[in-house]
Amino acid sequence: MLFAALLSFLTTATASAADIDFNRDIRPILSNHCFQCHGMDEEARQADLRLDRVDDAIASGHIVPGSAGDSELVNRIQSEDDLLRMPPPDANKPLSIEQIELLTQWVEQGAEHAEHWAFRPVASPPIPEAVNDSWCRNEIDAYILDRLQHEGLTPSEEADRPTLIRRLYQDLLGLLPTPEEVDAFVNDDSPGAYDSLVQRLLASPHYGERWGRHWLDQSRYADSSGYTIDGERIAWPYRDWVIWAVNADMPFDQFTIEQLAGDLLPEPTLNQRVATGFHRNTMINQEGGVKPDQFRNEALVDRVNTTGAVWLGLTVGCAQCHTHKFDPISHEEFYRLYSFFNNATDANNVGATVNVHEGEVFGWSPEQYALQAELDTLRAEEIVLRDAVNQSELAAVPWEWQPAEYIGFSTASSAPLTVLEDGSFRAPTNGTENEFYELHIKGTLESFTAFRVRVMTHESLPMNGPGTAENGNFVLSDAALKVDGQPLRFAEAWADHSQPDYPIRDALDDKPTTGWAINVGSDQAAAGVMMNAPHEAVFTLVEPLTTADKIIKLMLRHDTNKNYHIGRFAIDVTSTPIPEQSETNERHAVLAAVQSRIAELESQLPGQGKVVSQMIMEDAPTPSETFLLSRGDFLTPDTERGPLAPGVPEILLPAGVEVPQFASRLDLAKWLMSPGNPLTSRVTVNRVWMRYFGKGLVETENDFGYQGLPPTHPELLDWLAAEFMNRGWSMKELHRLIVTSATYRQSSDYRPDLAERDSLNRLLARQSRTRVESEIIRDLALVASGLYSPEVGGPSVYPPQPEGIYAFTQNQHAWPTSTGPDRYRRTMYAAFYRSAPYPLMQTFDAPDFSTVCTRRVRSNTPLQSLALANDPLFKELAEGLASRVLNESAVDDATRIERMFRICLSREPDDAERTVLLDFLTRERTRFTADAASARAFVSLSEDAPEPDIIELAAWTSVARVLMNTDEFVTRN
Repeated sequence: MLFAALLSFLTTATASAADIDFNRDIRPILSNHCFQCHGMDEEARQADLRLDRVDDAIASGHIVPGSAGDSELVNRIQSEDDLLRMPPPDANKPLSIEQIELLTQWVEQGAEHAEHWAFRPVASPPIPEAVNDSWCRNEIDAYILDRLQHEGLTPSEEADRPTLIRRLYQDLLGLLPTPEEVDAFVNDDSPGAYDSLVQRLLASPHYGERWGRHWLDQSRYADSSGYTIDGERIAWPYRDWVIWAVNADMPFDQFTIEQLAGDLLPEPTLNQRVATGFHRNTMINQEGGVKPDQFRNEALVDRVNTTGAVWLGLTVGCAQCHTHKFDPISHEEFYRLYSFFNNATDANNVGATVNVHEGEVFGWSPEQYALQAELDTLRAEEIVLRDAVNQSELAAVPWEWQPAEYIGFSTASSAPLTVLEDGSFRAPTNGTENEFYELHIKGTLESFTAFRVRVMTHESLPMNGPGTAENGNFVLSDAALKVDGQPLRFAEAWADHSQPDYPIRDALDDKPTTGWAINVGSDQAAAGVMMNAPHEAVFTLVEPLTTADKIIKLMLRHDTNKNYHIGRFAIDVTSTPIPEQSETNERHAVLAAVQSRIAELESQLPGQGKVVSQMIMEDAPTPSETFLLSRGDFLTPDTERGPLAPGVPEILLPAGVEVPQFASRLDLAKWLMSPGNPLTSRVTVNRVWMRYFGKGLVETENDFGYQGLPPTHPELLDWLAAEFMNRGWSMKELHRLIVTSATYRQSSDYRPDLAERDSLNRLLARQSRTRVESEIIRDLALVASGLYSPEVGGPSVYPPQPEGIYAFTQNQHAWPTSTGPDRYRRTMYAAFYRSAPYPLMQTFDAPDFSTVCTRRVRSNTPLQSLALANDPLFKELAEGLASRVLNESAVDDATRIERMFRICLSREPDDAERTVLLDFLTRERTRFTADAASARAFVSLSEDAPEPDIIELAAWTSVARVLMNTDEFVTRN
């Protein structure tokens, strides 16, 4: 129904024969009602009839041009016999009377047909001769005005200057202009004032953030790997590369090539390697028992689907299991696209290193790169050596242990620990999924130097334990002390056995994503190590802990996996002195040499402290063969058909042109950006248009195939696509062209004459009003508050979020809430975990980035209003705005109201708005004066702040919250 409703705007079902256009009127009917049984898919095809190729239907006699009565197609769609009528009743896709009449007229008038509009080569059409030349500012306007005049409509007046500057700031930067910037623009009478403003904003480093965020949606960027484990990954260098490339106006063809195949370029730079993180953003399953070949296949399928969606605007993924039911993409062609990516290695956290400095990613010389590679190796070696030194020395200590005695003990869930006959503890059977043990230990010795945790088997545990996981394992994520209420970390740790990748040291790092576990690797199993057996770990202190009159609490946490708890354990204490390290030990000498070389290398490399490893794409030395997977199942490759060479859908190759020889991702990237590919430029300019007008010229921006809607302004779409290529694939030139047009500069005010003629504004007789995205909502509040930190780039940050976000996820991610400037960074830098996204983003329609997102949905729910009104995040920013206004100058209430209003909405309040806000301020001031305690609880001023200051801040914070809650604040007009 939705498809039919949208299509009705673009075509009149009772169009006269002269008005019938095959692509606009006929193909959508055939695609929606006929192609499933009479399309490209040989397996699904009925009666050996193809209606996706009209010439075939004519040759077979099913369509007789000029004679509807002799055409089997017409006879079948007009038949009243259920056995003959097409589509058959059980298909549940009946044709309307108007559609039947339209198809009949089309055949009667000759059954003229044409190539699908999106698959035609891009060519620049003639520019219309606009009648009202004074309105047109560039070629875009000529196309828009020509259509409006054809429909008997006129464009809207230009928006006022405060609206224009606010619109430009929101669209180009995702930020707010200051009142001073608004005044400067409003009072600039020079002819080039608007163009100069556009130029300045395009040159801003925040332009790359705003438009880089749109691209990150398409690259499914996240800071975690997805699935239930959803482990952390280092991805932010790719994010920085995107921001840098957008700011630098890297030509879109180069932007594409570097992301799809930067590693395959001759002598690739560091930047080009980092760019390939685009396709490393796929999810990675880190659970135990995962089949690597299965999830590698899923990642490759995702890369094919994402490439098809981003650059081709096609639902390529529909051909994974069978030939596409509607579009001309065969099952085999899907796996030829798959073949481009099948050679890529996919080892996690393997690849180039990246150096980020002041938000800009930059390349190193080959010498520096070699030094960094050596440094990475030595740092890994240092960890192994240091652990070996600690392990050997702690294992050799002649410990004298005695059982700990307890004042009390508890768990996070309040479910009891059971004390067994030997004094050991049995974990609760009805606790939480991520349990926490706290043991209050008596000071039975004058001092403690170390604690021992013995994990023990028990018949009540899975596989006898010693853990509560199904296989008897556990993950101890953290062990620490509290002494008289103050935290005390252990210095070192030793264990008689650690699971590979879960060393005992990881129980010391205070990270909920790491820990000590005891599963057994193949080498350990060969040496006779068993998991389901007693094991022990020793935790040492930096210096002896005097126990007299101390309250000592030992805390054992299990935050990493759900229900991976220690099932049975005992605690011992000792005052045995911990020996000092012997410098004569051979391991110590090797460790000292390694540490010395590390220091030397760090002094030779710039920007130390910000050097990280980045997941990149690299091809394996030996190519992998690609086979068609029957029904898309990775376990059923069609080996009889033989391996498939890389290739692209035949429908996208120009007729009469020799088919390119495809071999690598680089060949694919170059073809995507070649003039011979009819889709990339059209799809890209359409998405850019969509960001500025709320919807694309092609409303189905993710489907340029037969099922998609035709463009409202086809000539304009092709002209923009051609200009995009002709102007060197410059994104900034495309943006400048759009935002300087009269079409863009129109008012968005409601017009009664358009309510019936064009209520959805597809003809663009006015601008559109759209709510800004989730990140920008917070960013606007940040700017208004005066707390905004404009730093560009760098690692992700942790702005405030509610407690308990990870209560229902398998892993308890750390969320060390940022302080200082990082607390007020742009929201695009907020750490994003796929299993539990940042709540503000989830509430306001951000995707989870498990798959590609080319356009965010926009909902309108009560939760959104509640979030803006009550989220402590926005309350904090409202208080910042109140402080900003109160501290700027000592002025009267009316002037402050006007100042706050202009900061938030970039315009002056009218009399009614001013009166409402002043009255509200008076009421709030009275309320807080009568209840000073409420005022103190409402704001963050210290307890010793003067009461009048607290009351004033609380009252103005209430006013700020009102302004930040208005529809106008979160809307781009």
